[in-house]
Amino acid sequence: MTAHPEAPWPRRASAPVFVGRRGPLALVEEAWDDARAGRPGVVWVEGEAGAGKSAVLARAVAGCRASAVLTATGDAAETGLAHGLLDQLLADLPPALLDRFTLLRPDRDPRADPLAVGADLLGALGALPDEDPVLLVLDDLQWADPASVRVLVFTLRRLRHDRVLVLAGVRVAGSGPDAREPAPADAWWERLPAAGRAIRRVRLEGLEPAELSELAAAVGRPLGSTGAAERLWRHTRGHPLHARALLEELPPEVLAGSADALPAPRSLASVVLVRLARAAPATEALVVATSVLGENAPLALAAAVAGLDDPAAALDEAVGMGLVEELPGGPTVRIGFVHPLVRAAIRGDLPPMRRRALHATSAGLLSGRAALDHRVAAAAGPDPELAAELEDLVGEPGAALAGSEAADLLRAAADLSTDPDDRERRLLAAASRLLADGEVARAVALEGAVEGCRAGPWRTAVLGQLALVTGRFGVARERLEAALATGVPGDGRPGDRARAGAAAHLAVLHLLRGDPARAIETAGVALAHPARGDDVRLPAGLALILGLAVAGRGDDARAILDRAGGDDGRAPPVDALTLRGMLATLGGDDAAASLHLDEAVHRARAGEPVRALALALAFRPAVADRFGIPDGVVEGFELAITLARDGGTALPGALAHTFAAEALAIRGRGDEARTHLAAATTLGPHWWGVDLCAAVAGAVLAEVEDDPQALLRALAPAQEPAVRAAADGLGVLAPRVLEVEALLALGRVAEATAALDALAPRAGGRYAVDVARLRVRLGAPWRSPAEAGVADVVAPHAVARLETEIGRRLLAAGERRAGVDLLRGARDTLARLGAAPWCARAEELLHAAGLTPAPTSSDAGALGLTPHEEAVVALVARGLTNREVGRDLYITPRTVAYHLSNVYAKLGVTSRRELRTRLEARLEGPAGASVASAPHARR
Repeated sequence: MTAHPEAPWPRRASAPVFVGRRGPLALVEEAWDDARAGRPGVVWVEGEAGAGKSAVLARAVAGCRASAVLTATGDAAETGLAHGLLDQLLADLPPALLDRFTLLRPDRDPRADPLAVGADLLGALGALPDEDPVLLVLDDLQWADPASVRVLVFTLRRLRHDRVLVLAGVRVAGSGPDAREPAPADAWWERLPAAGRAIRRVRLEGLEPAELSELAAAVGRPLGSTGAAERLWRHTRGHPLHARALLEELPPEVLAGSADALPAPRSLASVVLVRLARAAPATEALVVATSVLGENAPLALAAAVAGLDDPAAALDEAVGMGLVEELPGGPTVRIGFVHPLVRAAIRGDLPPMRRRALHATSAGLLSGRAALDHRVAAAAGPDPELAAELEDLVGEPGAALAGSEAADLLRAAADLSTDPDDRERRLLAAASRLLADGEVARAVALEGAVEGCRAGPWRTAVLGQLALVTGRFGVARERLEAALATGVPGDGRPGDRARAGAAAHLAVLHLLRGDPARAIETAGVALAHPARGDDVRLPAGLALILGLAVAGRGDDARAILDRAGGDDGRAPPVDALTLRGMLATLGGDDAAASLHLDEAVHRARAGEPVRALALALAFRPAVADRFGIPDGVVEGFELAITLARDGGTALPGALAHTFAAEALAIRGRGDEARTHLAAATTLGPHWWGVDLCAAVAGAVLAEVEDDPQALLRALAPAQEPAVRAAADGLGVLAPRVLEVEALLALGRVAEATAALDALAPRAGGRYAVDVARLRVRLGAPWRSPAEAGVADVVAPHAVARLETEIGRRLLAAGERRAGVDLLRGARDTLARLGAAPWCARAEELLHAAGLTPAPTSSDAGALGLTPHEEAVVALVARGLTNREVGRDLYITPRTVAYHLSNVYAKLGVTSRRELRTRLEARLEGPAGASVASAPHARR
């Protein structure tokens, strides 16, 4: 076997890290609440080896305040040790109880009757003090000794109204490369879940791509590419142990790349290779040939590469050894590996000469792009002809290669080049493609190689862009201005294109530094350049549009966007839709923002090229929340944060953190909101836009916590003259609204009135509703939103708060009936939206009027669904298929089906139609307009 060299980067010891698993933890929390109420139960956690059962149990225990925690872990070597598991469980009981219940002591007779031992265990559990439940944690129960199992089964069958919760972890056979591990012959442990009356079972599947990204960040090995998490998921199927092993074993550039396969974890590779070593030579040749061809291949092709005339016997043995399987369907027989890691282990063990020879053979049997890929893999040294073919493929009209794929081909072409000019051109092109497609982390990894290129405008421009995206604004300005001033226009396309790119990114730099006038001017230079392409148009267009808006020329910015589709009826580019949605969001027009951002994301997921997707995904859940569609909002922010983190695009990630903080604050989840605010301040370069959004989120958090002084402190960054001018230009009036809130709360009425008078003429959309509410607080006599002139505004949060304020005024004026009617409607709306603090204030006013609002199906959490399940349900209710839901949430259809099965069980439904019927009461407003299906949500 080929020895694996030690990794050239520092290895770190594995530390406890936990990500995902919200569903299982929610089940534990539900069972814990039952146990506290005297309803004992069992949470049965099962999964294949390495799926994270022990980690889930440990995290669950950490979240429970128990009067006693008794733990035990089965061991394959102790299945014959009578009462071995039970003795572990009882080790932490107080000695006085062991003296009282003598059959619980380790020196009991091994032949003691299980019923008698169980009776003593029941007595001891009942004798433990405190009102909190007793927690029994049993891990690896598949190896429990029969004597212990008999005692536990007897005991658990007789728990009736005891405060006891059992957390049980059991290993089951999986479908992965280690699935052939034999199961214990005696399955006494299977009786345990059948014995209880309140059994909650959960099967741990693999982590989702977003959770793998979180895992990578948690262990200090961020993935560095927007597609890396999905690639790691395909490779490991989300298996936590295998994924973490790869994260700790592989260098960052391998994790971030787009090569055909990742290696297998070393511990797993050894198991697979030992199995392969027992195979006949023909079987080994067939399996190895298939590993070179891909995850699966036609049997005839694999046999030809392996040099086999009749592969039937070899295939039978390979299938019998659990290495490959015959794939169903299709006119020709195809074979594939039982798990991607099996292929990785076998391919990774091949000696380089044999692997290259097999790739060369494959190239001779194939044609087109497939043959070209095998030729690259077979190359043992420089090959100028092959390098030229790769470069031509990237530039081929209609090739439509993603940035990562194009960059990898160009990097390969550079490595195969013999001429220095060719090599540097291809390397710089690779870095430029990565930057243009938002693969910032991968582009930054090439900075050292770019530094090694000879001086020239392209090199200088790329280095300037790299400095810009990493927050080194001074260096970025110096390099971009140098690139713009280098050479003579028309001296060659690379130089011309470099100067156009330098101007475009210099315009972005001016915008980030708060100089909209220079951003507009420099963007104009870039857009007027004859060598401009999409990689120039996007940053220059972004700087121009936002520069105009910040300068207070919003009409000019929107006019440019309106012309983006041309005069021939073409749909506007996706990036133009994203900018429209951003401007509408910032200006308070959530209806328009929702339409633009939804269309942008839909078209991007349908395959249209888009470079501002990270921004669209950051803004979209914020708009959905304000628009009255709360389900899936938190998950939407997590998705945006994940994609931004993987791609290294810090600013969209920071914005998503601030928006998430505001949404969580409105839901009364202050600690989570503070976590997001802290993350926003540590991400990427300092920018006034993030400061502005963070100030708003921090002020909202202070507002819901009734701390007007903290509110004003939080707003301080937004009160800086330059930031305030930029906010006014963009139409971001939230800081002004919140300032009036704080002044009124502090009793500074005259200042509040003056500030409100200055704000009112600018306010539209949801800001107009906020102004109306503040006017009511100052004594405006309006009796309804219609009288306030905002009846047609789609802003459920804001309108419900206005109704609450009008209801309060009517109650104070003695108009109880009218006030109560408004407060009831506001309370129901706020409960549906999950706005717990505002809902509580409406309920307080109803209590003061002598009413006790009854719980409704609109109350947050009434359905008992986890956030992931809520997100799936929201899309299913709109009629999306599992595949469409998975595409929208960036999860697999299988995971969608898993969440739906949990939802069906919780809600007692069996079909999508029943699910939609069950949700109608929750999703419909007073007027009967369904939020899930209407193009505009209710007020």
